[in-house]
Amino acid sequence: MAPEETFDSDGRGDTPVDPHAANLVAAGAALEAGRVEEASRICSAIIAEDPAHAPAIHLLGIITYQSGAGVAAALELVERAIALDPNQSKFYVSRGALRYAEDLDQEAAADFHRATQLSPDDSMAWNNLGNALLRLNQVEDAELAFRRALGRQPAPVSAINNLGVALKRRGQFDKALICFREAIIHDPTYVDAHVNLGELLYQMDDVAAAEEYFRRAVELDPDCAPAYASLSQVLHDQHKPEEALDILRQGLGRFPDDPDLQFAQRLQLSSVIPAWHLPMINDSERNEAYSAALRRNVRPDDLVLEIGTGSGIVAMMAARAGARRVVTCEVLPAIAELAKSVIARNGYDDRISVIVKKSTQLKLGEDLPERADLFVSELINVGLLAPGMISVIRHARENLLKPDARIIPQAARVSGCLLRCDHLARINPVREIAGFDMSPMDAMRSPGYAQIDLGVDPHQRLSDEVEIFGFDFRTDLAEKASHRVAFRVTDGGICHGVAFWFDLHMDDEIVYHSASKTRTNHWKQAMHFFTQPVEVVAGQVLTVTAGYDNTRIFFNPA
Repeated sequence: MAPEETFDSDGRGDTPVDPHAANLVAAGAALEAGRVEEASRICSAIIAEDPAHAPAIHLLGIITYQSGAGVAAALELVERAIALDPNQSKFYVSRGALRYAEDLDQEAAADFHRATQLSPDDSMAWNNLGNALLRLNQVEDAELAFRRALGRQPAPVSAINNLGVALKRRGQFDKALICFREAIIHDPTYVDAHVNLGELLYQMDDVAAAEEYFRRAVELDPDCAPAYASLSQVLHDQHKPEEALDILRQGLGRFPDDPDLQFAQRLQLSSVIPAWHLPMINDSERNEAYSAALRRNVRPDDLVLEIGTGSGIVAMMAARAGARRVVTCEVLPAIAELAKSVIARNGYDDRISVIVKKSTQLKLGEDLPERADLFVSELINVGLLAPGMISVIRHARENLLKPDARIIPQAARVSGCLLRCDHLARINPVREIAGFDMSPMDAMRSPGYAQIDLGVDPHQRLSDEVEIFGFDFRTDLAEKASHRVAFRVTDGGICHGVAFWFDLHMDDEIVYHSASKTRTNHWKQAMHFFTQPVEVVAGQVLTVTAGYDNTRIFFNPA
């Protein structure tokens, strides 16, 4: 889904005959054939004769980037070309692609937009604009850009795939399926379309079909790292743990440092029947927060939707608060059966329906009588964002809830500080223990962050508390983002990482604090350990990149 770089061989459109046109065509042909040095020599010779030859300077910028010299050097050349001839749309497409590669999404979108103004029929410019808008979470505008790309000739096949991505983000799964399948018909070797189709089929619970497309993606491109992780997940879901781990071993054999594959491997190795349900229902602060919020927000005629039945306690709280009907879904059959038993024992089985499905598979008029008035969930984990949480909430808002539905919890705030924690650092990651190299055991470590109890675990705070992220679950959240956070060091020492916690805003008044030191607080706090500890001194400002995606929150020293 990355922007695609293109260039005209003559670079000048309808300008007078260019004496260097033939050489420029030769340079372009050499670049397309992989003869980068030859292409560079030809362009440099043109520029030596004509220092203001914008097309040659532009093409040399593309060559510079493809030769691995870095974005900055390539940008300098492309910007020189734009300064010499500001009316060439291809120049803006190239600069936009370079900026996109540097995550300068706003600037990239502006460049692609300018390219569409200069060349309204440039399908690639529209396609690239759509990609940049997707990153900016402007999904509807992105969809429009992809449709405009497809309305021009020649329409790139990637625009069909990218339109599918936009439609999927908007919860229009059936239309997205058509797009991904059509992209594969046009280009049976299109790896991204296979991966995207597999992911959508998986989200729609057609796991066997998803496996087929992920396997084909790996066959087409053995260097497609995401396909290994996705294939392992569908194998795991089909109760094929050994095959799943074997696929991950193959992927890690090619990409030993890939964090997503490492994460997937740890997830497979650590995945057991969840053991946290009992501590959760024993969390009195959590129980009171949910119960109070439901008492305040449930109305007598409400249809309540809950995603993630678990023990059934929250669904019963909603019924006790007066809801007309509660529909709650649970993907694990064993847990769903236990919840049904609990609900019946407490006399609420006449108003609570437990559906053994993913929320993305619920059908209006069948599983859910109509769009819900109130949505309640506890999809979070110790670090707030559990895998898939953002997309699940987005899908529910788009497909299962009334436009004015109340959402519990409605928002969250994440805060944290720099921390030293020697005893947990010894196994995060696993390295030397008792004089032995135990690092292979690190594969067994739970993925992402570790749980820490700042009320009892020995530690040293090295900075003041800083607010890191804010999430409003009533709005469309970007599925990934990052920014820099400055921590002012208050106490010198070895910094092992960032400890963080969240305030869960049930509504405008009721807040659950995971920073609570109450012993029954089952979430406690999270600790993200840096790959390597950082030594800090009092008064220093340590800048950390804080990011999140659809699986977790993470931190890395900038």
